Amino acid sequence: MAIKADEVVHPDEIEDEFDWESVSEADHVDAGTKKTLNLASRAVQKFPEMSGKYKAYAGAAVVVSSTATLIAAVAMSRKMKGGLSADKALAALTAADFESAVQHASRDQRYKRLLRKLKLKRGKKSDS
Repeated sequence: MAIKADEVVHPDEIEDEFDWESVSEADHVDAGTKKTLNLASRAVQKFPEMSGKYKAYAGAAVVVSSTATLIAAVAMSRKMKGGLSADKALAALTAADFESAVQHASRDQRYKRLLRKLKLKRGKKSDS
């Protein structure tokens, strides 16, 4: 399906017709989660080149994926486990910490999948 160039509308020219008031009925975020998300968001803003790797396209708009926020949260929590405060961890955060957080999260997921597989195999053996 071809789209004519004069039919393409710039994202800034699109009117927002979404009913944002209906969304306000969702669960409220607790203070700890709000603080963590705020800190992760600040970490993503600190490295715009890293957030560029995790862009997602939602229609005509480009948004930073929640993956970038999640990776920033993992990187920040790893720094804070080392004994740094939130502000010091944010100041000390580097691009290498982002990459390390990606590796750490994927390694953790592989480990959890392996444990689930072992648990499933044990369950099948005990049934036999």
